[in-house]
Amino acid sequence: MRRTSIVILVVAALAGCGDIIGLDGYTDGDGSVLLDATTDAQGDVIGSDATPKDGGKDVSPEAASCNTQTSVCVPDVPTGWAFAVYDPDARGACATGYGAPQDVEEGIDAGAASCNCGCSVTNPDCHSGTLAIQAGSNNTCNNINTQTDVADGGCNTLTQFTTSNNNVAVMPPTPVGGSCTPSASQTIPAVGYAHQGRTCAYEAGAPSGGCQSGEVCLPNPAPFNACIAQAGTQTCPSGYPTQHIIGSKIADTRGCTACGCTFDAGSCGGTLTLWTDTGCANNATAIPATSTCTKANGNNRTWHGYSYVPQPTSNCAGSAVSPDGGVAFSDSTTVCCK
Repeated sequence: MRRTSIVILVVAALAGCGDIIGLDGYTDGDGSVLLDATTDAQGDVIGSDATPKDGGKDVSPEAASCNTQTSVCVPDVPTGWAFAVYDPDARGACATGYGAPQDVEEGIDAGAASCNCGCSVTNPDCHSGTLAIQAGSNNTCNNINTQTDVADGGCNTLTQFTTSNNNVAVMPPTPVGGSCTPSASQTIPAVGYAHQGRTCAYEAGAPSGGCQSGEVCLPNPAPFNACIAQAGTQTCPSGYPTQHIIGSKIADTRGCTACGCTFDAGSCGGTLTLWTDTGCANNATAIPATSTCTKANGNNRTWHGYSYVPQPTSNCAGSAVSPDGGVAFSDSTTVCCK
C-alpha cells in the first residue's frame, strides 16, 4: 500500500508543473497553448531569456513573410511624404504595385549666357548750323575779316572776303542732334543634366504588416530604389537619407544685363573749300574746319564762293554687360531614398 501512494504523488506533481514550466505542445491548466518554445525566422526562441540571434529584436513569424523576392520592409512614410520609387539613370517599366511613371531629370547643368553690347551711331546734323571764317595777316589769324555763313554743303556765295598772306581759320558749326542705338547680342548654352531617370508612384493600397516596429511591407520596387517624395525642396528624414532634387519642367531665365550706349556728339570738323568765283570753279583752296590758322594758296586773294563738307567725330560707347538669371525646375520635387 505504501508504494502505490508514492506513484500517485509523482504523477500529480508533474501534472501541476504544466502551469509552471513551458513545454512545447502542452497546455496549462486553463487550456491555453504555451508558446515558450516558439522560434522566430532567425531561430531565436521568442519570449525566452536567451540572447536572440538577430541582435535582441524579436520578430514575429509574420515578419519573415515580408522580406521575400516580391516584398520588402521599409521605414514607414513620415507625415507629408508619399511612397515612391526612383531610378536616376534608367527609364524602365514600373514594378508591380507601382504606376504613373514620370520621366524626370536631376542635376541641371546650364552655363551662363555670353553677352555683348554694341552701338550704332546716328551722326548729328552739321549743315543746319553756321560756321565762321576768319582771315588774318599772320599765323595767328588775328581778326582782319570775319564773317559767319551757313554750313551748307553746296556752292555758296561768300561776301567779298580778302585775306592778307592768305591766312585763314575756319570754326566748324556746332553739331545738332545725333544718337546711339544699342545692339545687344547673347548666346545661351543648351541645358544638360547629370541624371535622366524615372519615378513611379506607390499604387498597391495600404502597406501591410510583417515588419519590425517602425517599418511597413511594400511590393519590391526593383530595379527602382525605395524612396519617399514631397513637392519642393525638402530636408530628407533619417530613414531615407539620400536626397535627389528632380523635375520635368525648367524655368530658364538666363540672359544679360541691359545694353546701353553713351552718345558723344564730338565735332563737325571737315573741310571748307574757298573759291575765287561764285560758281565754285576757280582756284579751289581747302581749309580744315578745325579752328586752326592755315596758310592758303596765293597771296592777298579775294574769295567769292565756298562749299563745306563736314566730317563728324561723334561716337557711341556701349555699356558693360554681364550674364544674369539661371535655370531651375519649375516643378521641383524632393525624392529621398534609403
